[in-house]
Amino acid sequence: MLMAGQRDAWTMGDMVEKSLEGPLAPSTDEPSQKRGDLVEILNGDKVKFDDTGLSLILQNGLDTLRVENALTDVILCVDIQEFSCHRVVLAAASNYFRAMFCNDLKEKYEKRIIIKGVDAETMHTLLDYTYTSKALITKQNVQRVLEAANLFQFLRMVDACASFLTEALNPENCVGILRLADTHSLDSLKKQVQNYIIQNFVQILNSEEFLELPVDTLYHILKSDDLYVTEEAQVFETVMSWVRHKQSERLCLLPYVLENVRLPLLDPWYFVETVEADPLIRQCPEVFPLLQEARMYHLSGNEIISERTKPRMHEFQSEVFMIIGGCTKDERFVAEVTCLDPLRRSRLEVAKLPMTEHELDSENKKWVEFACVTLKNEVYISGGKETQHDVWKYNSSINKWIQIEYLNIGRWRHKMVVLGGKVYVIGGFDGLQRINNVETYDPFHNCWSEAAPLLVHVSSFAATSHKKKLYVIGGGPNGKLATDKTQCYDPSTNKWSLKSSMPVEAKCINAVSFRDRIYVVGGASGHVVRTHSIPGESPHGRELRPPVMAMLNSSVLEVGPPALKPSDDHSPSHPLHWILKKDPELESLAELPTETIR
Repeated sequence: MLMAGQRDAWTMGDMVEKSLEGPLAPSTDEPSQKRGDLVEILNGDKVKFDDTGLSLILQNGLDTLRVENALTDVILCVDIQEFSCHRVVLAAASNYFRAMFCNDLKEKYEKRIIIKGVDAETMHTLLDYTYTSKALITKQNVQRVLEAANLFQFLRMVDACASFLTEALNPENCVGILRLADTHSLDSLKKQVQNYIIQNFVQILNSEEFLELPVDTLYHILKSDDLYVTEEAQVFETVMSWVRHKQSERLCLLPYVLENVRLPLLDPWYFVETVEADPLIRQCPEVFPLLQEARMYHLSGNEIISERTKPRMHEFQSEVFMIIGGCTKDERFVAEVTCLDPLRRSRLEVAKLPMTEHELDSENKKWVEFACVTLKNEVYISGGKETQHDVWKYNSSINKWIQIEYLNIGRWRHKMVVLGGKVYVIGGFDGLQRINNVETYDPFHNCWSEAAPLLVHVSSFAATSHKKKLYVIGGGPNGKLATDKTQCYDPSTNKWSLKSSMPVEAKCINAVSFRDRIYVVGGASGHVVRTHSIPGESPHGRELRPPVMAMLNSSVLEVGPPALKPSDDHSPSHPLHWILKKDPELESLAELPTETIR
């Protein structure tokens, strides 16, 4: 028995009737039968008569002729039963019979036609439906009726059975229904069942039937961001159970299925003790690149960006977007840290910037022109006009800012970048001049050391890591000028070199790296988003508003105030006014309204 539903019948319009008590077709001479209406008077001599009840009279009349075996011209032989029918009725109701009787096939001329692949009871149900538009669908017969209706191309009956199965879905039968939908190419039903499995994954993954899922179906389910799991370890263990169920034929499929397990999001201890120690993993070299990606993510955090580093919707962890500091139109400095979860459209409580909560305002620090960066799951801030040597990191577990070792050289208008698990503080302004100093922070030893200096002294530039190198783009060599130069640092040689220049000189810009491109945005004159290809290719861009940028959930997020027309004489009073989400792969841009993020 395929189904374990709680009810015996289901009604869909006038196609499905819950009970067969009494005759399926009313008598054609019922006095209550609607005879029709005069629907349009054309002139005094003519009327247009539309008899809306005639179709039912015809249907009832044809069924009566079938019951009385009158004017029938074909006999369908199913098992040991014979069903007398009218060719014209079968051909009108089913494309299968239309092709059989209207084309030059042998059945066109035969009185008796043997039907295979269906039992007599199911054939009786379909013929009742053909002549009366009614049929009884139950949990016992739904699979047989669906298969036969699909064979004979009674498409509305197929839809009725699919709707019955959708209503009856539960963790015990969903995999069987999915296989049925897949076998008969019922795409709509298949999609609904897959969504049900995704939303009820934890209740289904331990069933015996789940282990029989085809590989492509399992792949599609595991790929979903909406997969309802609380931790990624459940997904990994499900994959390994599925492989071990038929190990000899499925071991070669392990790399393919494991692509959709988000190994970087596993607890590092679990990854080492369970994943890397698994015998099947160890004997499958094709999965080693996936393991390497996870190791690198555990070491360096968001330097590694892929579909596997994006948290699923229902997991406890979530990738968020933090907007730190800023100022209002009246030049009041903002001490709040705004933390947004765009996926869930929620706002999170985060500790204010350090040294900003004293009772006396004169004792509070103003964080101005500082730099920030994320390493693993911690946010680092450094420098600033009033906090030149300070370095703090935010620990989300305790919701506090923790002070760490001071910078050797104080600065502001600089940038911070993470590369190879270390934090780089680059260039900037020390109050007298632009500096070329570069410092690197070792989180394990809590100490700063010097790296090779920049080739060009700059501040207010864009910086990002890209393919294991560090790029410094544009910036201001002094207070009036900007440069178009791109400086590249290779940590393996501790040397800087010049790469292809930007097409314009720019400062007060930001950059992020994604896939094979560096995205540069902003500028003190002319706010342009440009994609910068390294090396050699010409960058290109289009006009946008001047935002700050960050990577989040495999997209580029840009945040800032709205564009002002030349006639505008006002600006927003809050630094968080809009957020743009750019999908670099689809070249699409969408706005996330902050009014909906609460």
